[in-house]
Amino acid sequence: MNIGFIGLGQMGRGMALRLLQAGHSLTVFNRTRSAADPHVALGASLAASPVDMLSAEIVISMLADDVAVQSLCIDSGLALHMRAGTIHLNMATTSLAVARTLGEIHAKGQSHYISAPVFGRPHVAEQGQLDIIAAGPAAALARCKPLFDVMGKQTFIVSESPEHANVVKIARNFLLGTIIESLSEATALVRKAGVEAGPFVNILTSTSLSAPVYRNYGRMIVERAFEPAQFKLELAQKDVGLALSTAEALNMTLPIGDLMLAQIHKGIAAGHGEKDWVGLADFIAKEAGLP
Repeated sequence: MNIGFIGLGQMGRGMALRLLQAGHSLTVFNRTRSAADPHVALGASLAASPVDMLSAEIVISMLADDVAVQSLCIDSGLALHMRAGTIHLNMATTSLAVARTLGEIHAKGQSHYISAPVFGRPHVAEQGQLDIIAAGPAAALARCKPLFDVMGKQTFIVSESPEHANVVKIARNFLLGTIIESLSEATALVRKAGVEAGPFVNILTSTSLSAPVYRNYGRMIVERAFEPAQFKLELAQKDVGLALSTAEALNMTLPIGDLMLAQIHKGIAAGHGEKDWVGLADFIAKEAGLP
């Protein structure tokens, strides 16, 4: 397929490489052009701007936040001027409002919009083992399936409304945040009482809390494996904020979300913003008077 790919950050670079390795024709764009060097070396074309991708069958965007999506996909004119029948496959975590706006813009030009945010960290993207949450028109989703199969280990189709995929991703990230917060607090509690973190986490993950999320985050807390960050605490601030704004749009509240955002703000103010999100455990431990 002739594919455009916008956004070669920590996640996007591995996803784009997978597509190249699968034999797809790729045109890439990144605001920091040097990030595209490995892809160009493997045969990708380098676009000077997003609108240089208007001839692509499918344009994939994998950007950091709503601001980047607004700038590169909307303000650039890309979404509005895509040819009828082409597909914009947005794989970033964006707000409900942005998903709705993009859907409306693409509908005007009779192009198709799909939201397909992913679960996984950069090394998972490089291995093509992402979990993909997709929503959009059925026929467009079917055309994207070969790409999903290259980038992910499994794809979950939510509905024909693109924004539903965003809500699922936002809710899942919100839940991950509550696990990080509670696991960090519980670990600080036992340490404060004189119990070592390692045995405590081993007990948790050997009994009723044996899920991968507890094993992986528990290991990171025990080993203090917070740098280099694969998902910075500063980005977690965005994700919790998305959960709160989504709840507001749906006329509900997330009391735990308010608590988490306050904790994240304090952690960033204390100098932990560049650490991995799990590094919130470091801030919580220090607040408890622990080394």
